[in-house]
Amino acid sequence: MNDIRINRRNDEAMEELLNMAISYVESATEDEYDEIAQTIRHDLVFHKYEKDIEKYIRYIPNTSEQCRACKGIYPAQAVLVSLNTGESYSLDLFEQGIEPEEYQGNTLLTYGYDEISQTSIHISKSPGENKGLAEIERGNGIVSIHRMKRLFCDDCIRAMLDTVEHQLIGELVICDTKKNTFYPLEDESKARIGDYALETEYKDGDYEIAVKSVNETE
Repeated sequence: MNDIRINRRNDEAMEELLNMAISYVESATEDEYDEIAQTIRHDLVFHKYEKDIEKYIRYIPNTSEQCRACKGIYPAQAVLVSLNTGESYSLDLFEQGIEPEEYQGNTLLTYGYDEISQTSIHISKSPGENKGLAEIERGNGIVSIHRMKRLFCDDCIRAMLDTVEHQLIGELVICDTKKNTFYPLEDESKARIGDYALETEYKDGDYEIAVKSVNETE
């Protein structure tokens, strides 16, 4: 009887979600569609119900023309990738083709913010001092299979989701673009990606990724 009651509540919750989506879509005009579509996504992702990720990967069509992860799209060795927005942030201190001496005294800043998950990313780099820092202020931890399907192949999507499974941060991964491997954001974790050494630390409620360039012999 308890199982029946639970199943009935789950069915009622799913019916409510479907009715919400139908109401939004039926009331949409062409000029309102983008705003309403965003509202649908915002409302639905915050409802607490189990998601069969494998089912979504299997049945949602993949429309990526060239996978960003495994087809060499990223012009960097170490990249922080958002699994909600699909945005990527280079963690490399030096751009490819530019000598380190050209960066003396320069500080490079990069900012990112996701309105849906409310996650913010601040990256500061001082190549002349051989140091960089990525600060991640967590939001609601949302993963968008729809967005990923437009940017990555299914094999890379599975690899990224496997990487973040059971992790506190499930919406961000670090990508080694040379080896096409992925790393989660874990407290006190270390990774060597190409010419760079990365150390992740949980600090004051946020995550920080410290980056430095290393020699092949180190």
